[in-house]
Amino acid sequence: MKKYTKSLPKSHQVSLPLFDWREVVIQPAPATRAGLHLTRRYRIRPAIADTIASLAGLGASQEAR
Repeated sequence: MKKYTKSLPKSHQVSLPLFDWREVVIQPAPATRAGLHLTRRYRIRPAIADTIASLAGLGASQEAR
């Protein structure tokens, strides 16, 4: 009785870095609650979130108190 045997394909050695060694950039938290919401909701940089929130008039009534 003949058995079907197929040789396994030879794997190629690929050298990849185990870790990504880029520098970590810590960004300051948004200054406003509206900026914090935009940062978390849309995953944008905190400075841009604060700018968008102020231009859109988000949170202006709460921060004026």
